Parts: sequence; C-alpha cells; structure tokens
Amino acid sequence: MANLPEDIVDRIRALERQVHRLTTYVNSKPGTMPATLVAAEPPPPPAQEDPADEPPPPGPASGNP
Repeated sequence: MANLPEDIVDRIRALERQVHRLTTYVNSKPGTMPATLVAAEPPPPPAQEDPADEPPPPGPASGNP
C-alpha cells in the first residue's frame, strides 16, 4: 500500500475498522438482526397460487344446476 495516496490508505483503514466493528457486533448478538438490516431485506416473494387448488366454478360442468 506504499504506492497508494495517503487519503486512499486512510479510507481503506477506516473501512477495515468499520468491518471489524460490524463483525464484532454481529458475532456478539446471537440470533438477532439489527433493525437497519431487517428493514433493508427484501420482503419474501408472494406465494404462487396453483389453479388446481381452487374449487371449480359452479355451473353445468360441475354438476350443479
């Protein structure tokens, strides 16, 4: 890193410190997730409905008058 400008080296060191803090935080909280990460996660995909699971519509085809 001696060939990099000092401001770039400083930014890299700051990011390394941030990664270390975040790693420590995550490893010290078993089974919980920070609210900022929960809010950032995309919602689960909607359940796909299978047309075969629906009852047939009433009418002559189903035997109902």
